[in-house]
Amino acid sequence: MTHNEHNDRAASPADPQTLFMEAVQLHQQNEPARAEEKYLQVLALLPDNPRVLGNLAILYKDRQRFDEAEACCRRALERAPADPQLLLNLGAVQEAKGELTAAADSFRRVLGLEPANPKALGNLGKVLCLQGQLAEAEAAVKQALQLEPRYPLALNNLGVIYSRQGKTEAAIDCLQKALALQPGDVNTLYNLAGVYGSAERTAEAAQCLRRLLALAPDHGAARHMLAAFSGETTATAPAQYVENTFDLYAASFDRHLEGKLGYAVPAALSLLLRETMGSGCRFHRAIDLGCGTGLSGRPCRDLADHFTGIDLSANMLAQAREKEIYDRLIRQDITAFLQGCDEQFDLFIAADVFIYVGKLEEILAAVSHSAAPNACLVFSIELAENEDDYRLRSSGRYAQSAAYIERLAADNGFIVAACRDHNIRQEK
Repeated sequence: MTHNEHNDRAASPADPQTLFMEAVQLHQQNEPARAEEKYLQVLALLPDNPRVLGNLAILYKDRQRFDEAEACCRRALERAPADPQLLLNLGAVQEAKGELTAAADSFRRVLGLEPANPKALGNLGKVLCLQGQLAEAEAAVKQALQLEPRYPLALNNLGVIYSRQGKTEAAIDCLQKALALQPGDVNTLYNLAGVYGSAERTAEAAQCLRRLLALAPDHGAARHMLAAFSGETTATAPAQYVENTFDLYAASFDRHLEGKLGYAVPAALSLLLRETMGSGCRFHRAIDLGCGTGLSGRPCRDLADHFTGIDLSANMLAQAREKEIYDRLIRQDITAFLQGCDEQFDLFIAADVFIYVGKLEEILAAVSHSAAPNACLVFSIELAENEDDYRLRSSGRYAQSAAYIERLAADNGFIVAACRDHNIRQEK
């Protein structure tokens, strides 16, 4: 090699193909920051390259940077509008954002280009399941499995669909087949544990969760449910468990609770509040703690001049926003918000919130901190029939005792003005 040749080689720009392969390798090795840096270097050399943008979109989705992920997908699709993989990526991002109708449309666009695409069929089935369209979901996933019988994700999705239809044995069979194909898949293990739990096969559920935690020790939802199935009582459900549970449940939440489970707690709380405070009761600033889709706040909307809703689940808040019940919606942990809140509220609503908290000292102190004089707190609990302050049940929900509630009320400057037994839901 001559001296001049060496200088030319040193001064030449990096090869885009080499950079791209390095980025893919880092991506596969779960080094997202370094992978992103490499992908961006490639884009600087090859602006709007669809393949690079598609990979970058998946990286952003996995890091929950959903708006950036969607922007990458759309840039790529401007260059390659009929690329099925890019449309699959877009649908996956939209699903992660909770935009289920848009996600279904993206997967249907793939099927318009490739009617026998098993990934599009499987993904469409999952989204339809999340929307509560179980018959259509089942048909789509079964079609995917006809095309690709050893497709673990489709088997997992079909297991979830069967579980929601109450077909427990069929669900277990599908999930076991998925697990045989991918023994280390965390989502399949968690879903199988859930089905075993719903069938009251708690020993098998616990065994699945122990396998899962050996693979993913930081999986808070699995740790919570393992405690529930093992008869242990923890202080509170982890935020990950609550957020994931309700993000997945959001699209079908109202229909399932009010239709199948005959859920009437919000109406009962509203009635109890009106009877206790008098027919002319009025509140200046109300806050619905764990507002979900707005079911809990709707019966009390007419009582408040200003109404705030707060919840951890982005998908539940999206549903609530469409109902236009609240003047303001906040996505944050309830206790953290109230602890740092300068404003005061004179009505607090907590419908089926404390069943995911367990130990109530901190949250009730936070309510007291932001309570105006003569404020009301109206809430539901599952009633613990023993002497314990609170217990974690095998359902993953907590029950508190009446004596515990009385003591905490007094500790935080409240009196128990009214209490009423009420059936929460038609479940088992």
